[in-house]
Amino acid sequence: MSTAVQVQASQPIGLLDEPQLSRLAQAIADLSSEQLLWASGYLAALSNPANVAQPIAQSRLTILYASQTGNARGVAERLADGAAERGLQARLVSVEDYRPRELLKEQLLYVVISTQGEGEPPESAFELFRYLNVGKAPDLSGLQYAIFGLGDSSYEFFCQAAKDLDERFAALGATAVAERVDADVDYDNAAQSWRTQVLQEAERQVPTADARVVPLQAVRTTPRHDRGHPYVAEVVENRRITTHDALSSVHHIALDIDASAVSYQPGDALGVYFNNAPALVERVIAAGGLTASHAVQVDDATMPIEDALYRHLELTQLHPSVIKAWAALAGGESLQRLCADGQGLRDYAASHQVIDLLTEHPAGIDAQQLVDALQALQPRLYSIASSQDLYPDEVHLTVAKLSYEIGGEPRLGGASGYLTERLSTGEALPVYVAQNTAFRLPDDPDVPVIMIGAGTGIAPFRAFLQQREANGVNGRQWLVFGNRHFHRDFLYQTDWLAHRKAGRLDRISLAFSRDSDDRPYVQRRLLDEGKEVYRWLDDGARIYVCGGLAMEKAVQASLAEIAQTHGGLGDDAAHAFVDELRVQGRYLKDVY
Repeated sequence: MSTAVQVQASQPIGLLDEPQLSRLAQAIADLSSEQLLWASGYLAALSNPANVAQPIAQSRLTILYASQTGNARGVAERLADGAAERGLQARLVSVEDYRPRELLKEQLLYVVISTQGEGEPPESAFELFRYLNVGKAPDLSGLQYAIFGLGDSSYEFFCQAAKDLDERFAALGATAVAERVDADVDYDNAAQSWRTQVLQEAERQVPTADARVVPLQAVRTTPRHDRGHPYVAEVVENRRITTHDALSSVHHIALDIDASAVSYQPGDALGVYFNNAPALVERVIAAGGLTASHAVQVDDATMPIEDALYRHLELTQLHPSVIKAWAALAGGESLQRLCADGQGLRDYAASHQVIDLLTEHPAGIDAQQLVDALQALQPRLYSIASSQDLYPDEVHLTVAKLSYEIGGEPRLGGASGYLTERLSTGEALPVYVAQNTAFRLPDDPDVPVIMIGAGTGIAPFRAFLQQREANGVNGRQWLVFGNRHFHRDFLYQTDWLAHRKAGRLDRISLAFSRDSDDRPYVQRRLLDEGKEVYRWLDDGARIYVCGGLAMEKAVQASLAEIAQTHGGLGDDAAHAFVDELRVQGRYLKDVY
């Protein structure tokens, strides 16, 4: 999403007159934050005549981010903004645009990195980690660094990518200028504290820009819509797209947006803010022995606990930290034993909600104690299922309602329940775009594309093919889609048939696991058509995978088996073949 930039011509900056300010505003209107920072340094260098005929020296501070959902990027951008406000010469760069050998030239490096899957770095950082761990180890004794990790302590390998990077940097001789931060899902306060600390260190080491130069970041007056500043969209469509006898209720949701305020690309996700179910809020209040009007403090605001639980606090995703906080209030041997059992604690958190914790382990508490024990309500991310070039004023989502039982009682997912059961057309929904630059269509439309999706993992591929339609591009596209039943769960069937008829889909392979006894899944379908898959890969095809983590792992295993069967490779060489696809940016995944 491009950063909205506006220069107020009525308030000249420095020596610029109104026409000059107007031209400047036009020139930087669609620049991203990284581009703005680069342009700031470029113009600063040009202001010194000695630099005009010479290459611009590399900044002493590099801010590198490896992001999967956009959170790491947001932390890095705010760090870069802070550096610019202090006049520090810094560059902001995504790991996918960073050559690992540049580490040998870095002096001060700040890294913001998330963790995905089973402790893995984002896919965009695969090449960097391979460079640090495979082959001749680089000497990083001239590097000083700081690392901010983003993760979720509900998972066993919490912030593992940050931990691994920190350990490897230290082993290769680099020096940490600040202790690594392993930030949990509610990371804003930790990020602010870390930002203050590392910028103070940077001020001691990094040269400042010429005081006459106003950083381009400083002239941004139009607010950026991000996780902390969502855009309020209007719901224009919310309809179920699975049959009523299907096991899963999947909805297509269309939101009206202002294209001048919100922009996205196929492959991006949409962050959605939601409210908890009123009935669930009532149950939590009753379980705590409280009344809805009890006044509580949330951040700097005072409100009734009913409002705090409805709008501000997490109730459906139970976090280990909440269980530990509740154990301190409730006591009890069984709860204490649970908190001491790392895997057991994570398993309980993954399979229960806050209401279960309160009813199974009651405690005599006041309203503020309950609020303090809970976590802030977090937005949920959904892959965008539309192309803005085809729908300039809309953004589409594909949402499956999460429903299950605990102890015989029905439970709903927080966001999915809100979006599919309680959100009506005409209502407002706060959202923001989470860029996923590591999940983009090839720039060259002649590159063959294999799209593998299961269930709602089909969403980004609807956006991909709409983009090809908007661009008037046909070419070789292959869709591999899996779900339960052909007649109940074939999401967007008419869309795929229209693309096939128009020549935008060269092949469609389907895997409906409940329609036959052998339970075919997408990874099985790849093996069934392995010869053709390998031929496409030999022709330079790029593979995209969207869906659950287990499915994606199975897809990788199928590709390795295909490389053995149809490429004549041994086991090690076949897995190296898949790794090389990742290094080349030809295997891209969006998993959850």
